[in-house]
Amino acid sequence: MARNICFCAAITAVLISLCIAATLDIPIYRQHLIVGDETRGKSIKASETKPNPVWHNDTIPLQKFMDAEYFGIIRIGSPAKNFKMVFNTMWGDTWIPSAHCGLFEIACMTHTRYDSSRSSSYQEDGTIFSTGDTANDLQGFVSRDKFRLDHLTIENQSFIEMTHIPWIPYGLSKADGIIGLGFPDLRHIKAPSFFTNMLKQKLINKPMFSFYFNRDATTERAGRLVLGAPDRKHVNESTLVTVPVIGKLYWKIKMDRMVIDVRDKSHPFCKDGCEALLDSSTNTIVGPRDEIQLINDLLGARSFVPAIFKMDRYMVNCREFAKLPPINFVIAEKTFTINSKYYVQHLTYESLEICLSPFVPSDEKFWQLGGAFLMEFYTEYNFDHGQVTIGKTKF
Repeated sequence: MARNICFCAAITAVLISLCIAATLDIPIYRQHLIVGDETRGKSIKASETKPNPVWHNDTIPLQKFMDAEYFGIIRIGSPAKNFKMVFNTMWGDTWIPSAHCGLFEIACMTHTRYDSSRSSSYQEDGTIFSTGDTANDLQGFVSRDKFRLDHLTIENQSFIEMTHIPWIPYGLSKADGIIGLGFPDLRHIKAPSFFTNMLKQKLINKPMFSFYFNRDATTERAGRLVLGAPDRKHVNESTLVTVPVIGKLYWKIKMDRMVIDVRDKSHPFCKDGCEALLDSSTNTIVGPRDEIQLINDLLGARSFVPAIFKMDRYMVNCREFAKLPPINFVIAEKTFTINSKYYVQHLTYESLEICLSPFVPSDEKFWQLGGAFLMEFYTEYNFDHGQVTIGKTKF
């Protein structure tokens, strides 16, 4: 009986990870400590009096939870309070749980909540927000406050105080909320987005951001997000390719094709070209149902999650996953290859070990390239030019 309870607990922990959707570079200047008239009669080196640098970009270290969710810390309000935020290329708005949630709003109550009465920099807006999606409805209202990064502070940032958050998937998330990094037209509210405000307030010089991810199993650090600058020290520059965005809504690009070689035979997918969205909020790769089924068959993956959860996840053999074939994505006629070491999601909970295929079926015709792809490729996103730059990450 006890063993069954433990197994159920382990399965629950794994399901939690499935429902969910850092290195920090800081120049350090050493300054001589001045006590009384200690400097009288002495020359002071220029390096000892160097002023604080003026920052035109900022870096957010990313953390990970069970290789399923990637988030960073934003401090909001005065005094500042820490919130764990997913930086989501598939969203346009910013939201966090509100202290105004009802007592039975479990997904809200189990996360860090924003309390406007405790922030001296809070500004009222009050615009009502609702996604209007009955299956996954989010409800709240708009407020404004300071958002603080490591070196920069965004004044009067509009965000949604969520008062209703569905238990699935948000109640099971490690992160508290979302900062949308999609194009402005993706917003549900009219106020300037997080990134737009950074540009309007001249906190950053370049209208771009860049992601570097890693999947080092020995650490909870998951890479970093740089706002306002490229971050190419972890990329092989000879592999970089720049492609235009389709539509300036999502970060959607054209993918030429995808190829899997199994037993000396090539299996093409997306044969005539297709649209692919870059998704920083998840670890999966989502595609048309019929093609995803064929891919999982080639990988020997079988359905794992019970149908009632409607997650369409597939499991591979943990002892054999290293032998699974590499998968080639062709973008702008350049091949980007992901290896099973990185694309298989390896979950452990006490004595339970599960390895999952990243490929998840959808009824849509486009693809979504999440962490299973991004873990091996550095990406830059440029708003003004409407383009994405992709290159092979150096580990």
